[in-house]
Amino acid sequence: MKRLRMARDGYILISFIFYISGIIYMILPSVSPMVVCICSGIILIAYGIVKIIGYCSEDLYNLAFQHDLACGVFLIVVGVITLGCNLRIQSYLTPALGLLILLDAVLKLQTSKDAKVFGVKTWNEILTVSIIAGIFGILIIVKPFRGIRVTHIINGCGLLAEGIMNHLTVKETVKITNKNALSDENENDTNE
Repeated sequence: MKRLRMARDGYILISFIFYISGIIYMILPSVSPMVVCICSGIILIAYGIVKIIGYCSEDLYNLAFQHDLACGVFLIVVGVITLGCNLRIQSYLTPALGLLILLDAVLKLQTSKDAKVFGVKTWNEILTVSIIAGIFGILIIVKPFRGIRVTHIINGCGLLAEGIMNHLTVKETVKITNKNALSDENENDTNE
């Protein structure tokens, strides 16, 4: 139960980090490449740890965290590489961001399908946000726009979409039941 709560809260925290990163990316395009590399590495490692905690938790539906072991290990490795090689891999960060968003969006498409089977009423919202995030992931990889300002806006919107997608998925599919509260209710019912 404690790991599940940690995973859910960790996902929400990472979602807010994506929100903040997306906004900063859009309004401050002149951030130092070294700062971007260091922040990216730290965020990737933290995100990987949260994903592994989620995978190891006892989630009732096992929807939000079903692919998180492999993704978590991958993110930690990429985060360490980003921190270790920072400026040497700077030119790969933007396409890697697009790939990360696209991969996560595709996995969340499957999560939305599974959520529908479980009877989660907001499965279509997860599906819609996943498609939008996937489109931004593709745009980040392909870079169809030449202007640096437009590129920063697309990248920032991709980060925002990633945050919204994760936040919505974990909010709608992770159910925490308090066993103590349930046993207290059962005792009250038998006492009456």
